[in-house]
Amino acid sequence: MLFLTGCGGASTPADFEDAGKTAGAAETLESIEVTDAGPDAAPEVEFDAPLDITEQGARTVTEGDGAVIEVGQNVKVHVLSLNPEDGSRIQDSYEAGAPQTLPLDEELQEVYPSLYEVMLGSTVGSQIAFAIPAVEEQPQSQKVLLVLQVISAENPPKKLSSEEVAELEEAGQLPTVTLDGEGVPSIEFPENEAPADLVVKVIEEGTGEEITEADTIAANYTGWSWQGEQFDSSFERGEPSEFPLSGVIPGWTQGLSGLKAGSKVLLVIPSEMAYGDQPQQGPAGPLAFYVEIVEKVAAQ
Repeated sequence: MLFLTGCGGASTPADFEDAGKTAGAAETLESIEVTDAGPDAAPEVEFDAPLDITEQGARTVTEGDGAVIEVGQNVKVHVLSLNPEDGSRIQDSYEAGAPQTLPLDEELQEVYPSLYEVMLGSTVGSQIAFAIPAVEEQPQSQKVLLVLQVISAENPPKKLSSEEVAELEEAGQLPTVTLDGEGVPSIEFPENEAPADLVVKVIEEGTGEEITEADTIAANYTGWSWQGEQFDSSFERGEPSEFPLSGVIPGWTQGLSGLKAGSKVLLVIPSEMAYGDQPQQGPAGPLAFYVEIVEKVAAQ
């Protein structure tokens, strides 16, 4: 399952005939009523148990009054996970304070088509019930009922143009990298928040081969959180690291592809293109990297 956390609600009981969009086996969800429990607690959910969930189904229990959700947006949701047999709670994201971001993309459409169909064109603030059946090929798999509250829907970050990067630099909104006598970088951060989009500032352009997303490269680098805390550095290990650009965070893949070997760059990466705001591994939030592309590694 792509997500399984908890939910916070802002809805009231709804009549099935008056509900919003439905998709898949939505009739399974006809009896569901959702009642708001305040901004810091999961909603109360009632239904006629047990629910007979044999196929995916989704239903908008209550429409929100926010913006319409569009294809490609990152949709932030709180999710309440319930046992459809008796309504008991499995997980609740409010206890952890950790809403989840779902990209409304082809992967979601392929794995959870009914949720994708209902979410697309719904509005921010909506409460959506989603039924997931057990997977026969997975003996430990169990059917589950999710109740999602849409908190926000935003366009994903993009790579800024060189002109846009220059404007940020002129405004003093980018970190400043300084190299010591041995070429080891240090960094000074501005007081503003990190840019919302991917920044690629070329400090020195290389003269080697152009790098593509399919290449493996050797690079020296140092990484910092936006708060200025260093979390990794190949300079301290004394040798460059090798890695395929297809196997790193999106900010590296998109930020380094198209550059030439020998280039030295500053990457400022929004959390959505790094490890996220609450990652299971890796540093949280927006990050900054100084990267020297040593060479393109020949295919084995």
